[in-house]
Amino acid sequence: MKALFVRLYRFTRVRGLIVLFAGLTAGLTLLAMGGLEKLSGAGGVLGMALSALVMIVVGAARYPRSAGTPSHEQVVFGLLRAKKKYCLILRPFGQDAEIVLPKTGAKRRTGGGPFIRNLTMEQLVTRAARTVLDMDTYGIVDQRTTFAPPGPILMRAADDVWQEVAQRLISRAHVIVLILPPDRDFGDGFVWEIEQIRQAGVTSRVVIVLPPCDQDPEAYEAALRRACVLLALLDGELDHFKVHEYELMLPSGTLVIRSTADGAKWWQTRDEPAGRTMLGRKRKTVVADVTYLEVLEVALREIDHEQS
Repeated sequence: MKALFVRLYRFTRVRGLIVLFAGLTAGLTLLAMGGLEKLSGAGGVLGMALSALVMIVVGAARYPRSAGTPSHEQVVFGLLRAKKKYCLILRPFGQDAEIVLPKTGAKRRTGGGPFIRNLTMEQLVTRAARTVLDMDTYGIVDQRTTFAPPGPILMRAADDVWQEVAQRLISRAHVIVLILPPDRDFGDGFVWEIEQIRQAGVTSRVVIVLPPCDQDPEAYEAALRRACVLLALLDGELDHFKVHEYELMLPSGTLVIRSTADGAKWWQTRDEPAGRTMLGRKRKTVVADVTYLEVLEVALREIDHEQS
């Protein structure tokens, strides 16, 4: 449920909640003070609030949780036997749909008013892999996670077998996408998966995705530092000098990093002239779904080209 609430909050934003609360409060107050003779005025205010409520309900309906997560026995054997190319998503357990991005419209705007459609990072990765490489995207969740946000094919694995499942998927993955959540450090399981990537010799297939730099700058900078640690781990044992070298190398605003034989290649937000509102104020730069899709597609194409 947490993932759904995160997406709903991103959909309504604070302005939407204010419209709902203020409208209901004002409408009910008018009804209580004036009775039926004030019904027309109160009805208008209540109508505004109820319209906001309808929008929130519609938002909830647009972002349902998937029907269920299959067991790894139902997926892995057939996937590996078919020798199909696939994209594998890895991230700390319990961090599904933690990164939510506004969805741009036809005119590359993130929408107006308090209600903004959005997508999870897992959905963006799934779309990029499907668009560029015509591949399905897979991930592993805890055995207790019977429902998961829509997007990639997320399979359940118990505590005593998930490492075996992960190891088999890592060794055969065409692309491995590591998603770094904004507020979670590496756990032992995630570090173990990084070591399996290194031992399998597939570090050049790795793409690291950071959270957007505009939503929580402090959390973003912490994630950027963790990305430097991650790159050092992919190079070999953790070397603090290597971590510092990456810290000097990667600029703030980096969104996607690709691990290469020479170290790393990265893509960052573009420095564009700030737009202005009708009142002349600078328009806030928003990192949206298309911002990631454009660079993710480039990174995936490069990996596919090198393996062809």
